[in-house]
Amino acid sequence: MKDNSPIFKHFLSVQDHFLTQENFDLYRDESAGVLKTVPQPENIESYYESEDYLSHDDSQDSFFAKCYQFAKIWNLRSKKSLIGKYAVDGKILDIGAGVGDVVGVLKKSGYDAIGYEPSKKARLFAARKGIELLDQTDSILPNSIKVISMYHVLEHVPDYKKQIDLIYNWLQEDGYLILALPNYNSFDAKWFKSYWAGYDVPRHLFHFNKLAVGNVFQNKFKLISTKPMWFDSLYVSILSARYQKRKVPFIYGICIGLISNFAALFSKEPSSLVYVLKKRK
Repeated sequence: MKDNSPIFKHFLSVQDHFLTQENFDLYRDESAGVLKTVPQPENIESYYESEDYLSHDDSQDSFFAKCYQFAKIWNLRSKKSLIGKYAVDGKILDIGAGVGDVVGVLKKSGYDAIGYEPSKKARLFAARKGIELLDQTDSILPNSIKVISMYHVLEHVPDYKKQIDLIYNWLQEDGYLILALPNYNSFDAKWFKSYWAGYDVPRHLFHFNKLAVGNVFQNKFKLISTKPMWFDSLYVSILSARYQKRKVPFIYGICIGLISNFAALFSKEPSSLVYVLKKRK
């Protein structure tokens, strides 16, 4: 009998520059192209416990946090436009809703939107803004959702294959998945190498590029289109430059981020990509 078990090869040694300074390794599944963080901590929640983790806390007022909030406002407009294009009159589910911004902007525009967020801290921040988020997915019925959005979430999921099965089950026959992921084939990823903030180990348990997304979704979804997230290269490059302890990380990061965006015009490999996938019948 042929052994179809994936073959993993060492790709890169990395460090949790954001919080603990612990060391991890990335191993590449040679068949799928997915990178896996090793080891994967059992107490992963503790690696999110920081006021600087802006996805779960929008109360910070530092210069960097303000830059993040500016980029988020711009990205929210783009997200609303893209999600609305495919939602029409159907229900929208935002998985990994954070502090509820996507759900909030969709509801204000008249869409039937709900959000799921496992972090209690993030749900509390959302509730203060009048946005109630689900803390579990048991209430989501099969074939009940028209559009599911996952912006920078799948890389955090311990079992992404199981998550894909759940998404397929929740979506209607003509449903869409809008997925955003860091791209480890981007210029900024190759430039910063082990300091690239897009790896964000161990919070990012898996890492993807365009080939990997195509491989892991091909049986259940058809790829409709991709779209670059231009601000991500700037944000990620500034963080990466801080991790490298550059003298002027903001300026250095902006420069590398802009170069990465320019390179992506030719390579089609931006720092982050949005994938629009349609459920296969």
